[in-house]
Amino acid sequence: MKPTRIVLGASLLLLLGAPAAAQGIDFRGWLSGERGLFAPDYITPSEHNPGYMIGGPQRVPGARGGRLMFAAASVDARCQQNGSPSVQVLMPPRNGRIAVDIGGFLATGIDGGSTYCLGRSVRGTRVFYLGRTPRRGDRFSIRVTFPTRGLTYDHEVVVPGR
Repeated sequence: MKPTRIVLGASLLLLLGAPAAAQGIDFRGWLSGERGLFAPDYITPSEHNPGYMIGGPQRVPGARGGRLMFAAASVDARCQQNGSPSVQVLMPPRNGRIAVDIGGFLATGIDGGSTYCLGRSVRGTRVFYLGRTPRRGDRFSIRVTFPTRGLTYDHEVVVPGR
């Protein structure tokens, strides 16, 4: 055998036989379908059936004490985060500001794809309203772009008044 084949074979055996570090590559688990290639906590679903979930006003901590008004997530068939949608403010609210972060929320609707995760807790991009609550309600418009297929949806969000 040539020395390069021996080195290549030994390297392959080391990669397949070595346990994965916290953020390392776990080839054994990935090849057997137990978990993701780079994230040991991620479970690779048996089917590719994404969901583009949205959520409305909820009481959740985050974004410097603002009120959660809207949330969006791209999820896989097991309701695991499959990238975070980007949010662009098209029309800001008159009486407040918008803050965006990544976190958990309850999926209450869909923009497309699978409905399996409806009513479940998912993780994605959350949009918060900061400022005083308007008397008659304020509104703002956002554009949500989902990462996996580049789907884009516009939403108008109404901030409930006092």
